[in-house]
Amino acid sequence: MKSEKYDFDLIVIGAGMIGIAISLAYSKKGLKVLLVEKNSSFGTGISSRNSEVIHAGIYYPKDSLKAKFCRRGMKLLYDYCKQKRIANKKVGKLIVQTSSCQENKLREIYKNGLANGCNELRVLDQNDLNKLEPEVKGLNAIWSPNTGIVDSHSCMETMILEFEKEDGIVVFNEFLSNIDPTNAGMECSLSDSTIIRTKKLINSTGLQSALLTHCIKGFPKEKIMQISLCKGTYFGYSKPVPFSHLVYPIPNKEGLGIHYTLDLNSEGRFGPDTEWVHNENYDLNEARTEQAFIEIRKYWPKCDPSKLRPIYSGIRPKIGTKNKFHKDFMIQSSEQHNIPGLINLFGIDSPGLTSALALAEYLSDHYI
Repeated sequence: MKSEKYDFDLIVIGAGMIGIAISLAYSKKGLKVLLVEKNSSFGTGISSRNSEVIHAGIYYPKDSLKAKFCRRGMKLLYDYCKQKRIANKKVGKLIVQTSSCQENKLREIYKNGLANGCNELRVLDQNDLNKLEPEVKGLNAIWSPNTGIVDSHSCMETMILEFEKEDGIVVFNEFLSNIDPTNAGMECSLSDSTIIRTKKLINSTGLQSALLTHCIKGFPKEKIMQISLCKGTYFGYSKPVPFSHLVYPIPNKEGLGIHYTLDLNSEGRFGPDTEWVHNENYDLNEARTEQAFIEIRKYWPKCDPSKLRPIYSGIRPKIGTKNKFHKDFMIQSSEQHNIPGLINLFGIDSPGLTSALALAEYLSDHYI
């Protein structure tokens, strides 16, 4: 029996927030796009296991991809939500200095934010901080009024529907385990032996981004990135938390620290913490609650540990190892690996949700 064959201008692998945004951006330019997802629905990986925060671009080094795409992405995401009537809210965020030894770090974060164009930031003293959040303990804080929250599931669903209206095609329950570069692009086969050919392919598989490169025939081994898995557990609180804004500690070397985020129902959670793991496993561990409480009470002394419990977890892909990891997004094109038409996206962790539309805009403008 002869296999069916279909031709596309672009195949995007991975239907999370990033992959969906990229597929939509290219389809709007008139390209024939196929979006392939290994799971039975969209956004079931990194995109559904995060804080759903729209970041302002404060922390990231000037001229980094994270700084560039986060700041632009914030505007694009708020605009898209307004246009499509997707639930979101600018609740604002406080980055809290809880000890005198953190003052220099707070000032560095503030200066970095200004360098990234976050001119709306303000430094608050203890009195002004407590006017916003009476129960937060802090000496000083950075106030970021543009930081917000979004219904990320509705956002992805809306983009999928718009993508399909642009004649884009989505295929679920498929993992392309055989990708063969050809003179005309790449050739792949689906599980039913259907052959799909494409001029370009974008690897947007998040945690599986390095694994997928092993499936590409002739991909240079020295260009395969090592991806480490950084798991984060989120904690619920059994009584209402008396915060009306997002509350963050001073960041640590592995992330933004155990912070408090609201959702659109005015409920909240603390997290994520940091745990390096070897496998994709979202099991919850009650024992992690004690350390989370120790971190939370630094900015909320009234926190009751008996009311904290783990509620869900997520995993962030880090390029490198626990002790030495790359802190920026990575776009790997043919300039690096010499396979025409192939783009690998590595290390797309936070602020990936905020950056998605800007990253899609950049790729569809530069790799057309």
